[in-house]
Amino acid sequence: MSSLKNNSFKLAAAGVAFGALTGLLAPATASAAQVTGNATITIDNTAFAAASVNVPAGYPNGWIVTKHWGPSDNLLGISGSTAGGTTLSTTGSTAMDFSVNTNTTTNSYPTAGTYGRTEQATTMDAGNTSVGQIGLSGAWLLTSAGGSGVLAPYDFSVVKTAGVWNIKTFDNGFSTQNFLKLTDVSESVNSNGELLLSGNLKWTGLWAGLTGANTNAVVGTFNLAPAAVPVPAAVWMFGTGLLGLLGAARKKSAITA
Repeated sequence: MSSLKNNSFKLAAAGVAFGALTGLLAPATASAAQVTGNATITIDNTAFAAASVNVPAGYPNGWIVTKHWGPSDNLLGISGSTAGGTTLSTTGSTAMDFSVNTNTTTNSYPTAGTYGRTEQATTMDAGNTSVGQIGLSGAWLLTSAGGSGVLAPYDFSVVKTAGVWNIKTFDNGFSTQNFLKLTDVSESVNSNGELLLSGNLKWTGLWAGLTGANTNAVVGTFNLAPAAVPVPAAVWMFGTGLLGLLGAARKKSAITA
């Protein structure tokens, strides 16, 4: 009888500890806060080019995204001769990472190239997306499909104006301009207070004017999701030990019953 009580106590203790572990692993409910996470922008270069055929300016074959630079190159001035970056497929779809900036004030780097570079601030609260902006790290090189022109959109920010989400660019030459707009948008806040945002992409604003783009054609997709938070190895070891203890206690209880 004493053995049974002891085993019952062990099982109860293991259950409490296991419950504490699952509490650590389970997502907690939290209020919304500054937007964080990673954005993935996928561009279909075939569609991108077909939608941006600017015949009057001499680019009958449209424009394509030829290179992508990430956060480590935020200081880099981008031009047609800039080395580095990741070369994209000229006809396929390529997914590119644009991490959300954590700085709440825009950082300027006026010496980085002719037009300067900025690390756009993130000032938007996930609970009120009608104000503020989401700063994204990264840059592109656009080349006319015929090889006769170069454009360099960079220092992106994502802004919601009058219910419409736009990806904007910034440089000292053009200042802040709309580049791509999101359509068929899905927007929500998860149980951790983090913004989830996705939609199709279409040309818009000054950039559509520069390229003679069709603003009704879908040229890619956008997806913002929370950054994955790895569980520390010590937590997993603790959980494994608890499961072993629970199994041993159950086995001993079955033998002595």
